[in-house]
Amino acid sequence: MARRQLKATPPLIYIDSCVYIDLVVKNAEVHKKTGLPRWHSAKEVFDAVNHNRARLAASALIEAEVCCNGHARKDSARVRDLLNGWFTAPSTSWTDVDRFLARDAVRLTKEHAHKRENKARSFGGADATHMAAAVRLGCDYLITHDEGFPIGHTIEGVQVIRPEAVWPATLMDHLEEAAGA
Repeated sequence: MARRQLKATPPLIYIDSCVYIDLVVKNAEVHKKTGLPRWHSAKEVFDAVNHNRARLAASALIEAEVCCNGHARKDSARVRDLLNGWFTAPSTSWTDVDRFLARDAVRLTKEHAHKRENKARSFGGADATHMAAAVRLGCDYLITHDEGFPIGHTIEGVQVIRPEAVWPATLMDHLEEAAGA
């Protein structure tokens, strides 16, 4: 009798607009954990989405923030193709921003603003709305560099982290690590 292997469901990730922009502009600012340019970790996350190792979740607010950014509006086929792929993929889980999400955002701000990584930054309306969207969608992770978020905390089941691999490693990952060592 043949054995069936059960495939684990890839993690559902909500990616903050700053991570999209990191990749679009090839942001050379250093990632606080890896020491590499931030666009490297952004590319790793989106490559995982493109290869079905992670599932993408988004909201109308993410699409607006990313597509209204000056770099995204430039007449660049590369940028248009990237954004189109992520924002029109049938596999992307979506939520709209409505008054119920806004109320959840207000509640999350009241309950979790004190957990933000940088106390000088605010966990304001847009950030709280992203957090509420990630919670509504049942995400495993919210990925951001924005220190106004409660990075390092789990909020209603959603782990808030900087960009990093949150999907199971493959043999190819191990071979690449060995080649780089």
